[in-house]
Amino acid sequence: MKSWITGIVAASVLRAVAMALTPPGRVRSVTGLVCTIVCTLALVSPVLELDLDDLAVGFAEYEQMAESVIEQSEEESKMLNRAYIEGEYEAYILGKAVETGVTVEEVSVTARWDEEALVWYPWQAVLSGVYDETLSQTIEAELGIPAERQEWTDDEG
Repeated sequence: MKSWITGIVAASVLRAVAMALTPPGRVRSVTGLVCTIVCTLALVSPVLELDLDDLAVGFAEYEQMAESVIEQSEEESKMLNRAYIEGEYEAYILGKAVETGVTVEEVSVTARWDEEALVWYPWQAVLSGVYDETLSQTIEAELGIPAERQEWTDDEG
């Protein structure tokens, strides 16, 4: 970087000296053009010295890093989406419990990913409360969680 700046300064000083010593007229115009070309070459010299193989390798590495970041963000997004959907199913079950008059203190729903439909669907539910057949049937009918994948825990015994 230091040598690049030194080259630009040297080319500029050379141009100033050459223009000061050149008499007005056609020769001065040609001298100005040549000096401008020299200054431009000094300015773009890092680009001319660029190793294209190293540049290609660098771009490939950045592309791999970008793909990795995209994959990671997609996975994080998928997990956040899962947590949100599980929360929605839990709230739905709690709402149905209130509607039917069943005391349910807590609900935990586990969702699974459907590769064909590309959606999260409710797989299992754990309910803290006394088993209620009506609520269990509602969960099975409306959310598709069969009684075998519903776990009811009763803290009272």
